[in-house]
Amino acid sequence: MAGTFEKINIMKQVLLHVKFQTHIVLRLFLLTVMPAFISYNTIAQKQSNGWKSLFNGKDLSNWGTYLRPSEAPADKQPIGLNKDPHGVFTVDNGMIHISGQDWGGMFTNESYSNYHLRFDVRFGEKKWAPRENVVADGGLLFHCSLPYDFGSTCWMRSLELQIQETDVADYHNVGAGIPEIQISKGKDGNDPVDQYDPSAPFQLTKNRVYRSTNFESPHGEWTKVDLVARGADAVFIVNGFVVNRIYNIYRTDLNEQTTSGQLQFQSEGAEHFLRDIQLRSIDFNVSKTPKLASNKNEIAINATPQQLQITNQGDAVELIGAELLGKNLEAFIVKLPAFPMVLAKGGKISIPVSVKPGYAATKVQLKLETVLGPVKNFSVLLSAQ
Repeated sequence: MAGTFEKINIMKQVLLHVKFQTHIVLRLFLLTVMPAFISYNTIAQKQSNGWKSLFNGKDLSNWGTYLRPSEAPADKQPIGLNKDPHGVFTVDNGMIHISGQDWGGMFTNESYSNYHLRFDVRFGEKKWAPRENVVADGGLLFHCSLPYDFGSTCWMRSLELQIQETDVADYHNVGAGIPEIQISKGKDGNDPVDQYDPSAPFQLTKNRVYRSTNFESPHGEWTKVDLVARGADAVFIVNGFVVNRIYNIYRTDLNEQTTSGQLQFQSEGAEHFLRDIQLRSIDFNVSKTPKLASNKNEIAINATPQQLQITNQGDAVELIGAELLGKNLEAFIVKLPAFPMVLAKGGKISIPVSVKPGYAATKVQLKLETVLGPVKNFSVLLSAQ
């Protein structure tokens, strides 16, 4: 419960307090933020100190494995703990190569709470039965705890940031608690789905929740993924865009929030690669106050790309991402800088924004994100004409 009290101390600055229906807790609701693609002028751009590499680029020291055969082989005998006869997890040219042949995961030996995790992922070509004809699949499991075979007889009790091609950062539940998520009905092809929508009501859910939209890199290119785990809340970020938020992860069997655990990368029938896996602790003791101002409160965008100018009139602030809020998010083309970046007092950024051809008039809101949540009192309306 320590994470709960830490959250309460900081949420006075960045979150809303809400009463939970079945047990009295203060839920921290982040103001949502919008994705924008940013090019910048006079910025003090640097990475914060405190990053720890979880992968040394040479071997899998400090990682364990648990595997079982896929559903296809006739031999279904468990493979078990720290046994990898088929080389599912190997190191290749400074990258982790996950073949996908057997099902299971590689996990950290340490547990973590209140952290910012980032890594790059790229999908390969090889797929294994029985998933050889579906999209490439994997996943990041967080807040993991024993047993090793809790989910599908090969994954730890956890929550999942999906690593599935075209669906990176969907949310799945693997038994580590039930969160509250702002959900509206969306479409996956012709199928109705639950989708993250920061304008929708909060719902308790064990079901899959789709990310707001697809911000992944094209096949064969690296996609950058961030997970911010803050107390019993979590934020999923893809290529700099916030695409999913979950709140107040709660285990009713223990009558407590889920705030910590190990990390586990899944093998689930598809080849993919990982690199630059880094983690840092979140510093809640932030006394500085940024004050971001834009050249326009609303930017009308037609065939000609527009420039959104943002100036920091307050204290320096580290930005880790952005979020677009609204409908038809995929209509907008916004270019982001490399995050995290520090915008100094007096610093400016210029964000080119354009609209893809063929989209009807629509509006979205743009905000910027810190590790403690959205930048307060800042948003810009992007209007496609």
